[in-house]
Amino acid sequence: MITLQQWRDCEGQPFTLPDGNTLVLESVSMPVAPDGWECFSLLFAAPCELEQGMRTLRHPTLGEEAVFLVPLGPFGATDGTQRFEAVFNRRVANP
Repeated sequence: MITLQQWRDCEGQPFTLPDGNTLVLESVSMPVAPDGWECFSLLFAAPCELEQGMRTLRHPTLGEEAVFLVPLGPFGATDGTQRFEAVFNRRVANP
C-alpha cells in the first residue's frame, strides 16, 4: 500500500494505466481527519476519458497500485484534459 507521504512525493509525476494512457498526479489534499484515521484525496489529470472504476496505476518508483477513480470532468480545460479523483479513508495502524 502506497503511503500518504509517498503519494505527496509524487505530485506532478505521471502514472501509467495498463492501456498506455498516462495520468499526472496534480495534487494531494488532506481534509481534517478524525483521530486514528488517514483521509486524503488524489487529483489526476489525463488527456483521455475514463469511466468510474478500479484502475491499476503504474509508477517507476512506487510500482503498481489499484485505485478507484471517479471522473470529475475538464474543470474548465479547453484542451481535452480530464480530471479524476481517488479518495482514501483508512484507519491508521498505530494512532
